[in-house]
Amino acid sequence: MRIIYVDVDTLRADHTTPYGYHRPTTPHLQALADKSVVFDRYYCSDSPCLPSRTALTSGQFGITNGVIGHFGAAAQFRLDCGHMSDPDRPMLGQHLGLAGVYTAAVSVFAERHRAYFFHANFRESIRATANQGDEEAPDVNRAAIKWLRDHAHEEDWYLHLTYWEPHTDYTQPVEWTERMAASGPAPAWPDQETIEHHKAETFGPHSALDLHSGFGPQSSSPVPHNMPDAVRDRAEFEHLINGFDGAIAYWDHYFGRLMATLEELGIADETAVIVSADHGESFGENGSYAEHGLANEPTHRLPLVFYWPGVTDGLPDEARRNDALLYNIDLAPTLCDLLGLDVPRAWQGTSFADAVRGEAIPSRDYLVLSHGAHTYQRSVRTRDHMYIRTFHPGCFSTEWEQLFNVTEDPHLTRDLLPDEPELAARMRSHLAEWIFAYAGRPGCLPDPMQSTLQTGPQYNDPVAYAAHLRNTGRAHLAERLEANLAHVTVPVSWHAPEVTFPADLRGRWLTSPGFAPMIDALMRRRDGADVAP
Repeated sequence: MRIIYVDVDTLRADHTTPYGYHRPTTPHLQALADKSVVFDRYYCSDSPCLPSRTALTSGQFGITNGVIGHFGAAAQFRLDCGHMSDPDRPMLGQHLGLAGVYTAAVSVFAERHRAYFFHANFRESIRATANQGDEEAPDVNRAAIKWLRDHAHEEDWYLHLTYWEPHTDYTQPVEWTERMAASGPAPAWPDQETIEHHKAETFGPHSALDLHSGFGPQSSSPVPHNMPDAVRDRAEFEHLINGFDGAIAYWDHYFGRLMATLEELGIADETAVIVSADHGESFGENGSYAEHGLANEPTHRLPLVFYWPGVTDGLPDEARRNDALLYNIDLAPTLCDLLGLDVPRAWQGTSFADAVRGEAIPSRDYLVLSHGAHTYQRSVRTRDHMYIRTFHPGCFSTEWEQLFNVTEDPHLTRDLLPDEPELAARMRSHLAEWIFAYAGRPGCLPDPMQSTLQTGPQYNDPVAYAAHLRNTGRAHLAERLEANLAHVTVPVSWHAPEVTFPADLRGRWLTSPGFAPMIDALMRRRDGADVAP
């Protein structure tokens, strides 16, 4: 079997045609969906980029594989020992390779995130340009189409393609933005009243007034034709969403060219094509704009369009949608199922191959979703509700706990926590049960979200950002930020510090209330005043 996995960075599901978006952003993706199964409740277990792709290709949650964030100990993949991969927990590409599948990738992901373990998935890994950062659709297509022409006559290969669009910044030619603006109105939410609230009461990286900042002074838009400087009113929100939709349409254009190449090579009906994303994007939800910094619905919900030749082509329309609660870690066992391969014992996902075949499958009662780059959060998603627990807010104006009815309130505007104590307790118990299952039993390693909690997320400079808030007339928000972090400002190490007596500790000790009486007592003992007869 020939398989192409199309990984579209930051592709928000409900801004695509197969998921009912009112603008024609993805006609070529829709053409694929017409002969595929579309999954409505497919979520990344961990976000954003590095945790998501690590979970996808390791078949394990971040709490197990070690990667829940973007830097330091929170981004360290737990490698197996020895000279070969552990047969119980191979990477997806390793497992396919041992079964005779030639694996290749066109992706700069491993370089961009220093995630060199990602290369273990592939016998051949191609960077389309010399850049160490982002590769756009024309670059990826150029390398991918060349690879397809070279390998079209071969059987049994797996090609992973990583497209940068529609991740910020929206760098596509402006005509794509203008085309989407002309194709229909922007989404009605957030309205001006909501934007005013966000301007006054929310803060953090990629919030309404700090759209391009989160660490210091606000910067202007790097692509003013596609993104505004801030979101101060509906016109600027529409400018922003036009840029996002334009980036999606731009990617879809090149995806169409990729599909046309399969037709030209005569292998379109013999090549499985799976299209998904690493994460989605918030556009006002929880006060976040054009960012994927929270364990919320728009960040974690992914598109999944799954075409498998000879299987999905002839399905009736009613079998082309599936709404079971699924994780992206379910993809690896699903591919093994469809290819007739054993599923490694330590993978934590569950195959949904029967749904690809058009059959009904059971749904999980709930999912647990983790984020570790802008904040440390975990959420519990049931069919209707989402409970969000913050472990470290970073520089973002999140609450410690929130509860939403996503079915009735898709933009997460009404926190039900005060009104639904029994539901909140049940959701908390689900989260506790999940943590105990994966980090609270014999043989488990520590939860990396807990063991790196003192450091917290990468995109986080509260001192600089608090100063920025004060400099822009938002001292009350700076005070909220500082209050949120007040309990984590005392540095405590698991190990002895390299400096015998750190200066900051000496300063706090000398000014502590107990210092003077202690020195007085020592002096009295030296002088013999307190020595017993």
